[in-house]
Amino acid sequence: MIRTFAFLLPALALASPALAQEDDPYAACVAIQEDAARLACFDRTYQTQRIVLAEREVEEKRVQEEVFGFREADAALARADEAALTATVSEVLRGSTRSQVLLMDNGQLWRETDGSTLRNRVRDGWTATITRHWSGAYEMRFDGRSGYLRVTRMR
Repeated sequence: MIRTFAFLLPALALASPALAQEDDPYAACVAIQEDAARLACFDRTYQTQRIVLAEREVEEKRVQEEVFGFREADAALARADEAALTATVSEVLRGSTRSQVLLMDNGQLWRETDGSTLRNRVRDGWTATITRHWSGAYEMRFDGRSGYLRVTRMR
């Protein structure tokens, strides 16, 4: 078994850089011998990668906003630095238990749950920041107001 492992180790070491080059957009540029052509290749690749990364970032933000508030989907995509969403209240509705149901300008619908500390009724036009609490619950805080609403996303 030790001989087999000793035989496979160099093969794995040689295969690893080859696999890395397939994913590396700059790998083709490295092989160019002429300095000016190699630099031009790096410049073209850099510009292309900037566009690709910007498009990827926009798509990730769209998906994050789409699933934000749905615990299972949100937990899979959650990042500590992106665990917040800002939206404006379009309409305030009443839930069946006299709780507030908030329709946001981005189309999301949030329902107030137990544990809120906000003393006022929410008004149309208020700007809210929704964050995920360490316990997994969601809290909605409003600009210029103290306290928060504990909320759950309905749609």
